[in-house]
Amino acid sequence: MGRDPKWKKFAELTARCYKEAENGNTLNACWNDAFNALMDVIMQERAADSGFARELGDLEQLTDFKFNIVGVVLDYFDRLWQVGDYQTICTNGDRIISAFDWRVESSSAIRLRVVNALMKLGRRDAAVAYCMEWMKAEPEDVNAVMTKEALLTDTEEDS
Repeated sequence: MGRDPKWKKFAELTARCYKEAENGNTLNACWNDAFNALMDVIMQERAADSGFARELGDLEQLTDFKFNIVGVVLDYFDRLWQVGDYQTICTNGDRIISAFDWRVESSSAIRLRVVNALMKLGRRDAAVAYCMEWMKAEPEDVNAVMTKEALLTDTEEDS
């Protein structure tokens, strides 16, 4: 799987992104392109096999751990944060969250980024609603409850 040509574009893009980051480029189009290439591979694979990589971490194993996919995804969201692209964090956070089941792994690292992005966009009510949905989707994840409570506490203190 890791040698599959479908992964070649993703590998080339991520290598270029990290090289450009080393040269001081915080965010450039290749990060969005790499994320989209990853999502395209997932959707192509799922068209043939709906059970393909139901957890984000499954991609690591299926690609023989060649790409550090989880790390790339988190780095991508960190780069978006650095340049203040909060809307893309929300949009692509939802894309990656809806692409996986999150039964084995927690989505909290990505969901927290989405909540924070919503707050930066001045959408506190949407952030609270997002936490409520997160609690329904992952009732065992204490991060959802704690984040919602923190948002509600901040709201009460602002009143």
